[in-house]
Amino acid sequence: MMRSFVDVVLKLEKTSRRHRYYRGLLNLTLLFLLFYTLLLYVSAPVIFARYSSYDFTLLEYPVRMKLLCTAAAAFIPAIVIASLLYIRRKPVSVIRSIGDAYPLLNERLPTAYDNADSAGIVVDDLADGVAIDTGSVRRSAIISKKGIIFRAAASLVLVSLLMFVSSPDAPRFMTPEELESMITPPTDEELEEAADEAHQQQLMSELGSESGSGSGDAEIYGKPSVAVIEGTNIELVMFSDAGVGHSSRRTESEPISFISGTVYAATPVSSETYIDRLPEENRDLIKQYFMEMAEVG
Repeated sequence: MMRSFVDVVLKLEKTSRRHRYYRGLLNLTLLFLLFYTLLLYVSAPVIFARYSSYDFTLLEYPVRMKLLCTAAAAFIPAIVIASLLYIRRKPVSVIRSIGDAYPLLNERLPTAYDNADSAGIVVDDLADGVAIDTGSVRRSAIISKKGIIFRAAASLVLVSLLMFVSSPDAPRFMTPEELESMITPPTDEELEEAADEAHQQQLMSELGSESGSGSGDAEIYGKPSVAVIEGTNIELVMFSDAGVGHSSRRTESEPISFISGTVYAATPVSSETYIDRLPEENRDLIKQYFMEMAEVG
């Protein structure tokens, strides 16, 4: 026949194992949510975008392979760390915990538990006394639920953070375009375009520094291929293949002399009002005369 205090110890050990399992499961959930949130924050799904052709539908819900691969990448380190924590933390001795919480049972309970299968006057008297004292043992004093409650609350916080990071407008440590440019090697054309752009930027900076050293203020308007420059003592550098046509204005201290051009005589041109005033019988003839004169001229 099982003694009553043995039944109390076995029930507490079962509850302790269950709580240990729950803590391990919550640790795994916390680590997975943490790693998955961090991967989304750094735009890690871009790395697995090449597998988008393998997207499928599960129970009428679309499953995107890049998100599934990201979840797998977060789950692998999470399960490794959670397993190490679970193995490292040994199961709690219920008998020792009862003795710490109830000093009256500190020595009596282990002795009575070790001799539970024995019979005798002393053993029976000890077992009866321990059975009476273990009747007042409370489960909450031996097994704490604070760790489980804390992990559950932290999981809810991480779920909320994950939903925020999953939104397209959420801030990112690295944008998808930046990460894609890092993992995707640039082509020869892109390298050539980048080199040309860097060369043009260098010429623009040199032009700005040289024009700024003059006696006047210099400003450049428009794109590099077409520029209008104002200022004094400006050295203008034109880009190769920049196109044709530019205008510049320079303020000189010396007066500029101009040469008068040839003055041509003005040619009178008949207006429509003058023609309207002519007699109708001569109007068509005069109009034809002016049109022929215009063609000849």
